Amino acid sequence: MTWMDPARAASWDAHAHVIGDPSRYPLAPGRGYTPAPAALDDYLAMLDHHGIGRGVLVQPSVYGHDHECLLDALYRANGRLRGIAVPAPDSTARALERLHAHGVRGIRCNLINPGGLAPAAVETWRPVLHALGWHVELQVPIADQPDWIALVESFTAGPYGLRVAIDHMGRPAPGHLDPASAPLDRLVALVRDGGCFVKLSAPYRLSAEPPPWRDVAPLARALVAANPAACLWASDWPHVDTAGSVRTGDLLEALDLWCPDEATRLLVTGAAAHRLYGDP
Repeated sequence: MTWMDPARAASWDAHAHVIGDPSRYPLAPGRGYTPAPAALDDYLAMLDHHGIGRGVLVQPSVYGHDHECLLDALYRANGRLRGIAVPAPDSTARALERLHAHGVRGIRCNLINPGGLAPAAVETWRPVLHALGWHVELQVPIADQPDWIALVESFTAGPYGLRVAIDHMGRPAPGHLDPASAPLDRLVALVRDGGCFVKLSAPYRLSAEPPPWRDVAPLARALVAANPAACLWASDWPHVDTAGSVRTGDLLEALDLWCPDEATRLLVTGAAAHRLYGDP
């Protein structure tokens, strides 16, 4: 089967961004980078070209807590896309419910870029997040964050426990990709035990090689082998804050290296994403 096959209609791209016209959607003054515009129509055309049925738009750090660009894209996508928000710390339950009505299904704590949401801010929202079925997405460089497992467990524990997805395979540095080495061995174990989801995404941010980034393959394969139903494939389109261009076709070629068979690829591109982003 190819990525143009209609059977791929159930597949998901679990992480992408839309960047609007800055005259209509101003970028946050304290942002860590300045991206080029990346239109919703171009993103949907990419999904169509590769036969990917659905997508997830993650609020980029360059917009801070202003979700107008994200909400406009979700509305115009007519239910095809879900969203991940970065609410202001003083957001009310009603504000979160409004985001849910627009297709948002989780919040993101970005511990790398400016403009992120501090994990402590999530505590006051736990009852409403749990009731809505939302999860927490963490962009965290696990090698530089010694307490990252405790942070994950702080979200998942208790009567209002939330599911957690780790972005970009934990953001290991190039040259430090051995899945048997700490702390990647602990990430593999956590995924194996059902303690978190993980996004198989942005290999170009982790690799010291050109596409298909073969040095990332051992880590990605170890995560898939540990628990394919907890792995999500994502394009990270439009590849903001990177040097050089990235082709979605190369990312799909990398996925073929990571997943040994068609059934596993369908799990990684569909099952986990539907659990997190699909309708209850």
